Amino acid sequence: MRSPLLLSGLLLLGSALQANATEQPALADEVKALWQANDYAAAEALLAPLVTKKTKDAQLLALLGRTQAGLQNMQRAEELLEKAIKYDASNADYQHWYATASCNLAGSAGMFSALGYAKRCKKAYETALKLAPENPRSYVALGSFLAQAPGIAGGDRDEALKMVAQLKQLDQLQGELLQLRVSDLADDASFKQLLAETELLSTRPELYFQRAMQFAHVENYRDAISALQQALSQPAADDDAVASQAESRYQLGRIAVLSKTAVAEGIAAMQQYLAQTPDKARIDWANLRLAQLHLLADDKAKADAILQPLLAATTDDKLKAELKKLL
Repeated sequence: MRSPLLLSGLLLLGSALQANATEQPALADEVKALWQANDYAAAEALLAPLVTKKTKDAQLLALLGRTQAGLQNMQRAEELLEKAIKYDASNADYQHWYATASCNLAGSAGMFSALGYAKRCKKAYETALKLAPENPRSYVALGSFLAQAPGIAGGDRDEALKMVAQLKQLDQLQGELLQLRVSDLADDASFKQLLAETELLSTRPELYFQRAMQFAHVENYRDAISALQQALSQPAADDDAVASQAESRYQLGRIAVLSKTAVAEGIAAMQQYLAQTPDKARIDWANLRLAQLHLLADDKAKADAILQPLLAATTDDKLKAELKKLL
């Protein structure tokens, strides 16, 4: 189970500003524009002075929570978003963001904590779907959870397939894409059957990306790399396809590091990923992978040119530990 969101806060002007923020959609529009530009730091700077521990404005809490998610501060994100749905449980966005933060935390927590996060995640996704049954996002999120979570955490493949069927009635393409998360794409027979059943997916990168991730999950890196290369050879017909290909480049670089193969291809993919202005929260990790690939290519000078400035600049303790292993 994996997902993303975040949190942070400080309020100086009390209830007058809180009431004003709720009445001004301009604030939300400004914050969302910063999210679109992947400038979560600027969004945090805008929102943080408006939030304190006493803040009860659901919009402020939710916007800051979602911003913290974008900064990968998941624990803080979940705390803020939990408060947001406490004060406004009828907002589908807030429920969705809270669920995503909880799912993301479940993916990195110990077993017992993960079960608690997963329970909250599923409940909030279900609530978001009830509040916005016309929004494909709600089906994708809940269906993905049901397909990927273990049964003990609330996963249920049969229920996920029901989500697929419902979503196809609403949005055929999104339903087909959700079906990828439920299908056994690593099995050649299942993969060929899926190809035969849908024309929509055969020329889309998502099909091959999801297959690659299933191969990578069982450490079949050779076939994972091949599937990622297929993903990158498909046309990027829309924003979903563009995003899938960007993620394919990142994963190609990461898997090249893990497998110590296809190093040149991994370098090219990661360089292109970095050149296309990825999510700022992942730039440092992408640079780490690129440096690792340069080391695998016996080019220590290029690796050091990345590693030294990165170590000096990062505040991510986990990343620092990885960097120190290489220097």
